[in-house]
Amino acid sequence: MKAYTSTLATVGLDLREKRARYRTRKHEQHAAPDTLVEVGDDMVPFSAVASLAGKLGIEVVDLLGVIRMPDRTAARRKAGGYLKADEADRLLRVARVFEEATRVFGSEEKASAWLRAAHPLLGEVPAYRLLDSDAGAKTVSDELIRIDYGDFA
Repeated sequence: MKAYTSTLATVGLDLREKRARYRTRKHEQHAAPDTLVEVGDDMVPFSAVASLAGKLGIEVVDLLGVIRMPDRTAARRKAGGYLKADEADRLLRVARVFEEATRVFGSEEKASAWLRAAHPLLGEVPAYRLLDSDAGAKTVSDELIRIDYGDFA
């Protein structure tokens, strides 16, 4: 699985650290924010869930529901310290949309408020709840693009 370095930074990972589990070449240690890097097991710590939940202004339990991680699995990952690649992928999908909302609204506070609010064009549910699937994430991203271009209808 691949992810942008800026998205990894959104969940609290700093790729500039020298660690063996980061699968980047030496010249990628200070990669540009839009660089794709390989993400595998034991790369995204479980603490990234709490970090992203804090930025979104939601409870960790709510974010675990969005990334479809049962309580028992969350307890195992917390004890083990790291997310599996598929779990990290779902978490990074939420982070990527949050990053896009931050760009559109200009601040993390405004982006998280928008993601937590219910929207008529999104079925009167908070936008972050739609991020549990690729289709939902695309719907939220499309709405952010419309807002960015000034098309509110």
